[in-house]
Amino acid sequence: MPPDGQDPYTVLGVTRESTVTEIRERYLVLVQIWHPDRHQSSPASVRDEVTRQMQQINAAYEHLTESHAREAHARQAREQQERERQARARQDSDRQASARQARERQDRERQDRERAARERPDPERQRKERQDRERETREREHPRARWTHPRFAIVRRQRGTPWGDTSTVHPIAIALRSGDTGYTLRAYFDDQRTEAAFPGAEEHLLLFRSMASMRQYLKRTEGHGLGDIPGWEGLLARINDPAAEPDDEHRYEFDLVLHSLRFPPFQWVPALFIASRDVIREISEAFDVDQVLGLLTVGSPLDELDDLFRSVDRPVAGWGARRRLGSLEGSQASTLWRKALRGVEERVRWVR
Repeated sequence: MPPDGQDPYTVLGVTRESTVTEIRERYLVLVQIWHPDRHQSSPASVRDEVTRQMQQINAAYEHLTESHAREAHARQAREQQERERQARARQDSDRQASARQARERQDRERQDRERAARERPDPERQRKERQDRERETREREHPRARWTHPRFAIVRRQRGTPWGDTSTVHPIAIALRSGDTGYTLRAYFDDQRTEAAFPGAEEHLLLFRSMASMRQYLKRTEGHGLGDIPGWEGLLARINDPAAEPDDEHRYEFDLVLHSLRFPPFQWVPALFIASRDVIREISEAFDVDQVLGLLTVGSPLDELDDLFRSVDRPVAGWGARRRLGSLEGSQASTLWRKALRGVEERVRWVR
């Protein structure tokens, strides 16, 4: 700045839009006019004024050149920063484009692999599909059912009939571990319900996918050997009623048993396990499932557990039964129950 604080642009006679070249040209003109060497012969007062003016001109010129230099340096710095920003932006864009192309290439390769996998024969999938077709075909074959129980073989050899006047037949529903529910019949020879027979074929219990499919099968009396029971026509009429569905007393839920096995025995529902145990024993006796019968034999862990369940609601014995259930280690019982469920389900044949 000039020493007296005057505007440097005014001192040099330039504008703020003037370039460095224009400022220098104006400065050189003023130097030609005000340089002290040109006024050596002038009076002292003139020389003093010339010196003062020259000082102001030099100060103004120095200020403006430094200012323009700073502005030029700042502008260059901004331009450099802008170039660097644009370069980074281009690099980011290139990286994003490369990543996108890589993803697209990976997607195409994955789709090609999946397409090739679908088109290429898969032995495991073919085996499963073949098993599914065979199972569905087998379910639609409608095997010729007979009442199954060891006593029937003995009675038939003696040319007699096991049925008495108090024999009863009821439709029942069984929900297997998978959650699939099947329907079948259970026949008791007498009102004591000591022995039960079931529709069976080839040593397997027949389970129908629905009550409707079981009704259709039972109507075709010539297609099975179940019609020799006394009062068969009345039984058919009762079962064929669309409203006839197994009630709670005749429903067995193996899937809930399997779910309960994840918890300690004192949390198991006694009625659920008692009912499941009874029907498992009846099916095992009817189809000679020795493995399961061995798990339920008198004195076995499952038999003792069944005794506890049947005692929990008794006035005196219930307290001790509940206490024993609370201290019972459930891992062994859980394992044995799973074996019993699996052993029975291996003897099931589905019918559509």
